[in-house]
This record gives sequence, structure tokens and C-alpha cells, in this order.
Amino acid sequence: MIIYLPLKPEMAKLNNLPVRLPILAEDLPLAIDRDKIELEVVLRGLKAHYINEPDDYYGSYLQFYCYEAFKKAIGDNELERSLGFLEDAAKISRDYRYHFYMGLYYRQTGNGELCEIELKRSVEMNPDFYVGFYEIGKLLRSNGDYEEAANYFLQSIEKSEGKFALPFLGIVDTYISSGEYGQAMEIMNSIPRSFSLYSEILLRKGVVLNELQRFGEAEKVFDECIAIENRWQCFYNRSFSRSRQGKLWASLEDLRRAHEISGEVDVLYEEAIAEKNLGLLDEALEHCEEYYFHTGDEKALFLLVRILDMLGRYEKALKYLEKGDYSELKNTVLFHRGLAKGKAIAGLVFDNPITQAAYLSTLADIDKSTISREAGGLVTQGRLDIGSLINHLMKFDIAGMRERTTSFQMGMIPETSRIASLGEAGVYVSILKTLLDLPSRRDLLSYSMAFLISGLGTTTAVFRILLHVLRWRRSGMAFNLELFLDEYLEEIRDLDFQLGLRITKLLEEGPIDIDTIDESGIEDIEGFVLSMLSALEKGTIDQLDTNDENLKEYLKLLV
Repeated sequence: MIIYLPLKPEMAKLNNLPVRLPILAEDLPLAIDRDKIELEVVLRGLKAHYINEPDDYYGSYLQFYCYEAFKKAIGDNELERSLGFLEDAAKISRDYRYHFYMGLYYRQTGNGELCEIELKRSVEMNPDFYVGFYEIGKLLRSNGDYEEAANYFLQSIEKSEGKFALPFLGIVDTYISSGEYGQAMEIMNSIPRSFSLYSEILLRKGVVLNELQRFGEAEKVFDECIAIENRWQCFYNRSFSRSRQGKLWASLEDLRRAHEISGEVDVLYEEAIAEKNLGLLDEALEHCEEYYFHTGDEKALFLLVRILDMLGRYEKALKYLEKGDYSELKNTVLFHRGLAKGKAIAGLVFDNPITQAAYLSTLADIDKSTISREAGGLVTQGRLDIGSLINHLMKFDIAGMRERTTSFQMGMIPETSRIASLGEAGVYVSILKTLLDLPSRRDLLSYSMAFLISGLGTTTAVFRILLHVLRWRRSGMAFNLELFLDEYLEEIRDLDFQLGLRITKLLEEGPIDIDTIDESGIEDIEGFVLSMLSALEKGTIDQLDTNDENLKEYLKLLV
């Protein structure tokens, strides 16, 4: 039995329903006194009426709700059920909507060829159907047909008179995917702030600026996006913009905010890297272990072992390496464990020639009975003591460094960062020399001290370069700038992209001529590093000088 429920005209119009809605008698309790009648109830009533009286008026409503039911079913991945709704709609007519939704069905089933045929049939039947043009563009972009995809997105924009927002994103994404960043930027710059999806535009604009290595501009764009909407993707991508500018702490804060908002496990790995770069190893270990637990990602395993190695937790590091062929990494941990215990292990083999040479050199240099485990009070039980390091740094009367280390003594992270001076780099290498027999402690020192006294990626990058150069020279291998950059450039760029570019120019344009270097004019750590790398490449390191006594002693180790 069918009961025709009278609806208020405004309710009928709002929900695209007839003013006399057919309802099955058994469904009547589900329709009375409700602001919204359930889709299934509407569909059953319309079907019952159309079976009895197949008229165009009720047929149009039935077809509409068949398509609505299809969208719900396909969204729930109920493929068989969704196809049934399309078959019901086809009994009324195979209009452009039928072919459009058949296209979406085939897309869901993975049949791209039939999907394209059906979608194109829908716009042939209705040339003004801008949503159809948009979906064809999406399909073609996913297939890598970027030029044709862009054409369909443009048609969708034209036919909607610019009122449909999604094809604007579609064409921008197409240009980005094809590497045509200039065209993508041209479109994005033309879109007004009133655009309904403006935050999406800003997100993409920031990503493109990052790709173009315009990190400062990218950061400002993400700032604007975050002011509109606290999207985790903006925080995540801004962290990259900031890290490439050497803003390591700000970058970490963005990653933490991104994870807080999204809960995305992939963010944890980036957090772990950022924390490692700041010497925050306990936090880095926690996040890396959680990421590895969820993903089993091998790159996390390597990071985990490296962190545990720097922490002096060798047994746990070796536990992670029990399964799989990780002989190179395992031998590194075994070697470092031995040194921390006051003895050197002979007979280890490393595939990396620099590592192997450095290992053999260490064995040759070390008096096994006199390996230092305390390193001037900074190392306790084979582990670098950060508290002792802070107390040690407080002895030096350097205003900026004293201010930051005082903050850390009080348990606070300084609000401002600063570039380290030549004198502070000298303090670093003076401590570094006490750790020559403890490689993993040297690594930790380079991160921790840079964060304690500076907080900028530039300082960390310089300290890492000073460590890598010393390691290279102790290996006994001849210095080669190209090989050095092959090994370490990615790490340097991650800490300070501009410094990485300046070092790359030494290779592209030739090293700085030692005769043009006024030693007294080397006033900053970047200049010192560039001069040092140039002198090493030209074989004139013995001619390089500096006013800082600690750095003078360091240079003697490189001759």
C-alpha cells in the first residue's frame, strides 16, 4: 500500500522531492515528524509508485534518487549494490547522468578505459556538463596525459563560467605534475583571495615555491594559508621551507603541530630527523621507533641504529640488526662499542672506502691500552654528557653563547637563534679533538653543541663539515671536493640550503685561490669553511691561517 505524504513546498524544493511523496505504508513511521526522510524510504516509495504508474514526473524524481543512492553506495565501496542502482536508473532512461555515473563506477573498479569512454559519452550528450569535463581531466591527469587533461579542465572552467572551483585546482595540479611550475604559478597568482578554495591554492603555491627553492617566499605563503585554516599539510610543508633556511627549531615545531593535527604516522619520521639534527636524541628515538613499529620502513631502521649508536646504546642497536643483511652498519656499531669500552676491534670490513680507510687509520693510531673514555669529563660511561657539555661551555666568556647555554641550564629553549662565531667554532674543534677515539660521541657533539650555542642550521652544517673533513683526513685518503660533495652535500643542504649552494659553486666555478684570501678577513664560519675546502682541494691547506688559536690547531691536523 502506498500513502502520499503531503510536503511543505519549501521542504520539497530543498530536498528535490515531489510535494506529494509516495511512501510505503510500512515506512510511514519513518517519515512522519522528521526533518529529513531517509534515502531508502524515499527510494522505496518512488519505486513502488513508478511500477504502478510509470509517469515522467515521478520517474524523474526516482532517477535522481537512484543516482543519489549510487553515490552513497560507491562511496561505501559497495560496488555490486551501486551497479544495481544504475540499472534501476537505466530502466527510466540512459541520459548523460547515467553514463557519467557508469564512468565513476568503472573508475572505482579500476577499468580506466571504460571509465574514459563513459565519461566522454556523458559530455557528448550534454556539452554544458562541466562536472563531466572535470572528471575526465582528473582521469587523464592520473594517466599522465597532462596536455589533454589541462584542456578538459579549461573547458570545465569555461562551461561553468568560473563558478566551479575544482577544475582550477585540477589544472594547477596538472601543471605541477608535469613540472610546468611557471604556468602553475601564473594561474595561482591570478586567483583572488575570495576564491572558495583559496587555502588549497596557497598550499599548492607554497609547495611550488619550495620546488623552485624559493624557501623564504614559500614560508610566507604557508603563513598566509595557516592564518586562513590550520591545515596540517601547511605546517608540514612549512617545516621544509624553514629547515632549508636553517631554522631547525621552528621547523621541528611545525612538524609537531602537523602531527598533533593529523596523527599521520609519516610525520613522525620527519620529526625524528629534525630532533636528531638538534641533538634531541631521546625524543628522536621515541618517534623513530613508533614510526618503525607502524611501517617497518628500512630507512627508519638505519636512523634508529644511528640514534642508538650516538646514545651509546649499542646492544639495542645490534638487536635491531639481527635480521637482514646489514653488515656495514653492524660493523660500525661493533667498532664504536669497542672504542667506548676502551678497546679497538680488528678485522672488520666496510664497503664504504672512506669508512674503511678511517677505520684502518684509527686502528693504526690507537694505543689499545690508552683509549680515552672520559674525554675531559664530557663523556661518562662512553656517553656524551650534555649537562657536562653545558657546564663546560659556560666557562667561555662569549656573550651570545653564554646567554643560550644559561637558558638550557634553566631548562628553557632560547626564543632566539644566532650564528656561531669563529671563536665558538674554535671551541667546538677543541672539544672535538678530545673525542677522536669516540666517533659516535663526535657525531652527537656536532648536533648538540650547535643547538646549544646557536640553534641555526648554518652552524650545524659547519660543525658537520668540520667533523667530516677531519674524518676524511684521518682516513689518509687524498681530499677530493667532488667525492666529498657526493658523500655529504645532501646532508649540508638539508641543514642550510644556501651554504650547500655556495659549496657547490666551488666545484662549478673552481675553488677560491689561496692568494686572494686575506686570512684576517675570514670573519665568519661560512667563510672559514669555504676557504678550508678550497685550500684542501688545491693542496694549499698548509698556507691557510686564521686568528683563532683553536682553529689553527685544527688546520694542523688537516695538513
